[in-house]
Amino acid sequence: MTPAIDLFIDANILLLLAFCLWRVAQFFLQRTALRHDHGFQAGLLKTVLLITLLSPILGLGFTSLGNYLVPDTPTTLSDIAVAAYLGGSIAMPAVDFEALLNTRRTFVETFSAGKVSWAAPLLAGFAVVSVALTLRLLRSALCVRRTLADSYLWRRTGRVDIRLSDRITVPFAARGLRRRHVVLPTCLLTRPRDLRVVLAHEFQHLRAGDVEWELALEALRPLVFWNPAFILWKRAFEKLRELSCDQRVLASRCITPHEYAACLLTFCARRRTGPALARVAFVSVAPNTPKRVLEHRILSLYRLPSFRHTRPMLAALALVLALGIGSIAATVRAPGDWSQDRLMLSTIVNLERLDAITRQQGRATPASGLLGVAPMSR
Repeated sequence: MTPAIDLFIDANILLLLAFCLWRVAQFFLQRTALRHDHGFQAGLLKTVLLITLLSPILGLGFTSLGNYLVPDTPTTLSDIAVAAYLGGSIAMPAVDFEALLNTRRTFVETFSAGKVSWAAPLLAGFAVVSVALTLRLLRSALCVRRTLADSYLWRRTGRVDIRLSDRITVPFAARGLRRRHVVLPTCLLTRPRDLRVVLAHEFQHLRAGDVEWELALEALRPLVFWNPAFILWKRAFEKLRELSCDQRVLASRCITPHEYAACLLTFCARRRTGPALARVAFVSVAPNTPKRVLEHRILSLYRLPSFRHTRPMLAALALVLALGIGSIAATVRAPGDWSQDRLMLSTIVNLERLDAITRQQGRATPASGLLGVAPMSR
C-alpha cells in the first residue's frame, strides 16, 4: 500500500506545481498581444495537461540524463538537501534534520499501517466520494446514451452524426465509442440563422477534440477531486474551450459577431435540461453560472486575434514548461538506494545519539570528541 500512497502523493504534488507553472505563463501572456488569443491559451493549457500526464516518464528521463551527464550528482529534492547539509549550508542537529527529511516517509508508513485513528475514516470518506463521482459519471453517460437513442438521425457526414431531439433545449456535442454526435433541439430547425451558428460551433468543438478532453478530465475527477489545482484547472479549461471555439468560428468570417452574440443570448434565455455531464454544450446556463462568464464571452467576440505565427511560439513555450515540469517530476521522486551522502548523514546521526546517551550517563565518550567537528564536507 505504501508505494500506491507515494505515487498518489507525487501525482497530486505534480498536478499542483504544474498548475502554478501554467498560471505563471498565463500571467506573462496577459501582458502581451496574445492576451486576446484564447485559441493559443487553450492550446497551451491542453499541452501542459498532456505534459503533466507524461511527467513520470519525463522525470525518469531527466534523472537518467542527469546521471549520465554529471554522475554522482543528486537529482531528487531529498538528496539535494542532504548534500547541502553535509556541505554546511544547513545548520541544525543531524537528528532533527533526518527527522525532517523523513517526515513524508514516516507519515506514509504510519498512515498505511493504520497507526493514527483518523486514517480509516479518511480513507473511507475518500472512497465514498470517489465511488459517488464515478457513479455520477456513469449516470451521465447513460443519460447521454438515452438521449441519443431517443433522437432522430438527421444528417451523417464522415464519422459525425447530426441528430434532432425533442428532449433538450440546448444543443451539445458528444461521442460514443466509434462515432461522434451533434445533438440539436428540434425547434432549432425553424431558425436557420441560429442553426448555422450552432452547427459551426459544435463542429469546431469536435475538430478541437474538446469532447474527448472533457471525458478525460471527468474520468480523472474521482481520483483528484480534492486537489484545488484540478478544480481550478477544470474551470479554466471550460472557459478557454468556449472562448477559443467562439473565436475560431468567427475567424471564418461566415458569421458576424452580432449574429453569434444573438444566438448565445437566445439559448441563455432557455433553461438547460437533459444530461449534465459527459458532453460539451453550446452554452452553459446553469442557475449558478456567473453572469460575468457570459459577459466575457460576448465581449471576446469583438476582439478577434490575428491567428498568425502562433504555432512556433506555442511550441517554444510548451518546451519551456515541459523542461520545468520534467525537472519538478525528477526532484519530487522518492530517493533511490543508500548513497554515500546518506551513509555519512546516518553516521553523524548515530554519533549524535551515542553522544546524547553518554552525556545522560554522565560519562565522557570518544564519540563526543568526534562530534566536536562540524558536519563533514563532501
